[in-house]
Parts: sequence; structure tokens; C-alpha cells
Amino acid sequence: MNLNPLRSITEQLGRLSVSISRAASARQASTSAVTAKAKAKAKAKATATTTTTPTKPRKEVIPTKFEPGHGEKIWIFTNFINGLTVYSHNPVLKANRALRQIPFNGKKLKPSKIRKDYWRPMAMIQFPEGQGHIGRSVYHIMREFRMRHDLGWEDSMIHDKESGRTLTRHERGQKLNGMQKPNAVADIAAVLSGVGMGNKMWQSPKEGPETATEVSMTDEKTGEVASLLKTQVWWVNPLDKNYAHSWSKNVSHYAFDEGSFQPVEPVIEHDATSPAAEIVQEKPAQVVV
Repeated sequence: MNLNPLRSITEQLGRLSVSISRAASARQASTSAVTAKAKAKAKAKATATTTTTPTKPRKEVIPTKFEPGHGEKIWIFTNFINGLTVYSHNPVLKANRALRQIPFNGKKLKPSKIRKDYWRPMAMIQFPEGQGHIGRSVYHIMREFRMRHDLGWEDSMIHDKESGRTLTRHERGQKLNGMQKPNAVADIAAVLSGVGMGNKMWQSPKEGPETATEVSMTDEKTGEVASLLKTQVWWVNPLDKNYAHSWSKNVSHYAFDEGSFQPVEPVIEHDATSPAAEIVQEKPAQVVV
């Protein structure tokens, strides 16, 4: 019989500590084994993927093919009711592409469809023959400037000049739509004068000495001299060009009334069965601008 209770309690605590330490060491050993197995598995998977998975070949960049003369003319159409303005490379306005250029400035301010009887050509920018890539560059920069006008507003577009009150959302949208035509003319003058990053209006005299102008600049890094390309702008209303503060010397202005109509001779076809019979097909006159 054990008469010392303190000794029995000490022996029990010692046995308990030994069992706890054994359990902890066993648990730690099992955890380290699982971690080592997981690491080995991940390493084997990584090596398998790197060795078995082939690298994907890069896709070849297919250059865009344009029709001959694409980009040599840029048409500007305007809505004579609300002043909306869109750009196009074709003389005929395409409704789907024109609708994408119109921003949403408020409810019932963006048309759900394009009514062609509301749209009239305002101007046409004509570049020299074979300079379609420059026209496409100008078109791209003009679209970027349009986006800046749609998203970056000045204080004059938020407050009324006379009363100083804040305009409502609908009034502000109407004002933004009405400013598209003046902004478009100002953008044309700016881009044709060489403004804009990546503007190809600046070209070396070696590329086209007959189309270069006296307006030139010198690159500080390379020392090459570049000059602006000669460009023509044809206006339906010549007074619209006054929306721009100034025009560079490389731009020549004309009115559509000055364009001449060149008649096309009729095409005469002979029937094989009766050589004496003649079928005359007349074509409409063409406008030479």
C-alpha cells in the first residue's frame, strides 16, 4: 500500500508527459512525411508538364489587305437636325458603322437607327494618290480626338454661361451633341497640321517630293527633315471651315460646286445573231473632284 500520495501523483504526471511527447512526435513525423510526399508529387508533376507539353506555336500576323485607293478620301457626314457628326471612308454612309461612332450622352439623345435622309455630307478630305496609309492614320487620330471630346468635358459643358446654373443631364447631352460639328472641323485642322502621336502627315521629302510642302520640322534625335503632306479639303458649305481658328499651309480648300462632271461615253454592244443591231447602255456622269 502506497502511503505517500504526493509520490503517486508525480508518477502519474510523468507517465502523462511521456505519452503526450510520444503522440506529438508521432504526429509531427506523419505531417512531415505527408509534406515530403506532396512536394515530391508536385515536383514530378511539374517535370512531367515541362517535358511532355509542347510549346504552342505563335500565330502569324496576317497583314490587312485594303482595296486600291482605300484611305485616300475621308468623308464627314453631319445630321442637320441635332448636329451629330460621323466619319467614313466611303461616299455612302453605312448605318451600322456610323451608329457605333455616336456616343450615349443621355436618354433619347442617341438614335436607335440611322435615317439617311437626315444625314448630309459636310466635307471630304482628299489625299494624293497612293497615300492611303496616311489617310487611314488621319482617320484613326480623328476618331481618338472624338473620344476625348465625348469623355473629357470642360466647365462650359457643365454650367450655363448666362445664368451660371448647372445644366441637367439632358441639357448637357444636347450641348455635347451640338458641339460635334465644330469640334470635328477643329480636329481636321489640327490633324492635317501634324498634331497627334503617330501622325503620318509628316513625311520625308525622299518619299514624295512632289507632295511635300514648305512646312517642315527637324527631328532632334535623328536630324532628319520632315515636311507636311499636301492635302485638299472639299466643303459643301465653305463657311464651315471657319469653325477652326487656323489652317496650316499644306491644306487647300475647295467647294463641291467647283468640281466638274465628266460624262461617260455610252457602251455599245453588238448582238452576235444580228450584227446590225446595237444595244446602247448609258452610264451616269461621274463627278471628278
